[in-house]
Amino acid sequence: MKPVGLQLYTLRRPFAEDPIGTLERIKATGYDEVEFAASLDLDFAPFAARMQEIELDCPSVHVGLADIKARPERVIEVARTLGCRFIVLPFVDPNEADWRAVVANLDSFARQAADDDFRVCYHHHHFEFDNARGFRPFDILVGESDPARLFFELDVYWLKTGGEDPVKMIETLTGRVKLLHLKDALPDGPMTDVGAGTLDFPAIVAAGRAAGVEHFFVENDIPPKPYWPSVEASASYLRTLD
Repeated sequence: MKPVGLQLYTLRRPFAEDPIGTLERIKATGYDEVEFAASLDLDFAPFAARMQEIELDCPSVHVGLADIKARPERVIEVARTLGCRFIVLPFVDPNEADWRAVVANLDSFARQAADDDFRVCYHHHHFEFDNARGFRPFDILVGESDPARLFFELDVYWLKTGGEDPVKMIETLTGRVKLLHLKDALPDGPMTDVGAGTLDFPAIVAAGRAAGVEHFFVENDIPPKPYWPSVEASASYLRTLD
C-alpha cells in the first residue's frame, strides 16, 4: 500500500524532544506523509523546509476549535506553510459541545478556508455515536452541515468502538470522507498496531479508495514506549496490502 501517512500525535513525545529528527525518522521508517498536530505557536517554516528536502508530504493538519474560532488567519497561515490541503478539527469536548454551534462554526470557517483552496474535515471519536441526549451528534455533523464544505476524517477504531461498521460508514459517506485514520482494536477493545487486532484492513482500505479517500494515516493514541516499534509495525503491515 502506498502512500502511507502517520498522524504526529502518535509520536508527540519524541516530536517534542526532537522535531526535525522525528520527521526524518518517520520518513526513514517508510512513511510517505505526515499529518501535523502541534501548537500553532511553533515556527513551522523549518519543519516545512526539511520535509520538502526529504520528500515527506504533509496533506493535513489538526487544529482545535478554539483556534479555528479565535485566530482563523493563523490556522490558514500554518496550513499554507506546511503545504497542507486539509484542515481538520480533531476533537470537541462532548460535555460542553453545542453540536449545532460546532456545525455553524465549521461551515463558516470552511467557507473562509475555501478561498485559500483548503478543505475542512471533522475527525470523530466514539461519543459522537452516543444517543444518550436523544440524538447522535454524528447525525447532526453529517446532516446539518454543508456537504460541499464540510468533509470527514473517519477513524476506524473509534467507529468500531462507537458500535459502527467501519466499511459501511465509509461507504455511506462516499464523497465526503477524504481522510482515514487507521488503528486496530484487540478483541477486548484496547487500541493496538494496525494489523495486530480484529479490524479487516484490506476491506477498509478498498472501501476507502472506492469512497474517495485521498489520504490514509496510521495513528495510535497510546503507543507503548519507546513508541517507534508501534509505528514501524503498522507501516510494515500496510506495505503488505495492495
